[in-house]
Amino acid sequence: MELPLFPLNSVLFPGATLPLHIFEERYKKMVNKCLESNSPFGVLLIRSGSEVAEAAEPFEVGTTARIVRVQHLDAGRMNLICLGEQRFRLSRQVSETPYLVGEVEPLQSIDGEGQEVTDVADTVAALFAEYHRLYLAVSNQWSRQIGMPGVPGALADFVAAWKRLGLKPTIQLTSTADALGRLKQQVGDKIPEYTGEWTDWWANGTASGPREVAASRKAKRLVAAALSPVWGRPDKHTLEAADEIYRDLCLFDEHTWG
Repeated sequence: MELPLFPLNSVLFPGATLPLHIFEERYKKMVNKCLESNSPFGVLLIRSGSEVAEAAEPFEVGTTARIVRVQHLDAGRMNLICLGEQRFRLSRQVSETPYLVGEVEPLQSIDGEGQEVTDVADTVAALFAEYHRLYLAVSNQWSRQIGMPGVPGALADFVAAWKRLGLKPTIQLTSTADALGRLKQQVGDKIPEYTGEWTDWWANGTASGPREVAASRKAKRLVAAALSPVWGRPDKHTLEAADEIYRDLCLFDEHTWG
């Protein structure tokens, strides 16, 4: 079947919610068409490019999103709450004008296999939450809060999809128990890497004292959040102000090193 597609820097999973601010003309058209026909659109994680660029390249696996709440704003802008429904694989791109449309095929999620799988899933969820927190901290990134699914099969899908962002080796999902067992080992193994004893300056280019680290990272996350595409394209004044803040933070990091 053909499905309008929305490549994002966010991962949507079945049963999860996704807030969106619609401001680009192409996505205004897409959302209005979905509202008129009461039909979903597809959310795909971006492989390369950006959310506001014309040529963003998405991954092949995504999730259909059903609009469950809409707030209409001025100039045709909208705030949406979307619900993830069905996983799918992109077979081919049908059109890119004015927005991406693809031919997709549904994917069936793996099912749970008893209490042992549920217990492992709980461990995976805790390990991944810690890994995700540390990963964002050491890379000075900001992200919307992520709610991880509680169903073991969905959790395996969740972490496996995040591994496409750079964790190696790539997990090949077979059974839920096998997948979650490997997730537990591989995600857990990443945590010491991000909590090592190297100073932040050598490892990440930031200050090494605990309080200085916290202050520097918080400031950088706030700047990154202010520049997020969800607020629209930043103007020249905003970009100049952000550059000045980053320069000051670099000086702060250098003078507090050690």
